[in-house]
Amino acid sequence: MTTILGIWAHPDDEAFVAGGFLADAVRRGDRVVCMHMTSGEGGLLDRQPCPPETLARVRQHELQDSLAHLGVEEQRFLGYPDGYLDYVPRDDVVARIYDELIEVQPDVVLSFGNDGFTGHPDHSTLSASVTTALEVWNQPEARLCHAIVSSEWKERFVPPLNEFDVFWPGYPTVCTSPDATLHLDDELLDAKVEALRAHTSQMKPFFDAYGDDFMRAMASTEHFRLPDRVGLGSRANEGMASATDLEPDQSRDALIKGSR
Repeated sequence: MTTILGIWAHPDDEAFVAGGFLADAVRRGDRVVCMHMTSGEGGLLDRQPCPPETLARVRQHELQDSLAHLGVEEQRFLGYPDGYLDYVPRDDVVARIYDELIEVQPDVVLSFGNDGFTGHPDHSTLSASVTTALEVWNQPEARLCHAIVSSEWKERFVPPLNEFDVFWPGYPTVCTSPDATLHLDDELLDAKVEALRAHTSQMKPFFDAYGDDFMRAMASTEHFRLPDRVGLGSRANEGMASATDLEPDQSRDALIKGSR
């Protein structure tokens, strides 16, 4: 059994950037664990201000419903303040992630690239901390996968999403050569869309504004890259250069090939 650890900043990150990959892994019989650094208490509730303690409870509950649609049964919060990860001592964040790596023993770690996908500072700070924690862990065959944006996806979906300020100025950056592109089949797409819908406090405005057809199109592909990093063994990147434009089984195997 392969163990996949998704490390995210906020509830809904996992569904938005990698819900199909996570659901496919569960369908294949892999162990999937999601870890969230914050409870997302610094955001809005249906585009309106909300007391942080109330929003934290709402988003924690929504996350459990969302993960159920993906089939993910293991989740943990680390309790950091939403919007302030870059103010937390980096050594503390790295040490907490390192402890989780020791406990979970993942074969694959899935998170944001160094641009944070949307440009959110919590995302980019987390990406750097995950990379450092993996270097300290020093398990050469463990794979690091970054969720990324393609140029086609950016051109089609970023302008309408940015009507709701999803992306920070200058983001997202585009990866011209993803190591794998996952095309979701109907079962995976249904699971991902319902997982997104379960994050009602954050996603209802998008479903209301653009409808299910737009949300399904937006969710139908996911792109990933295996970055070069210190301590990542050569076997972990073996064979990835041409692993693009794949169906679910092929893409999953390409990203996991060479793990322990």
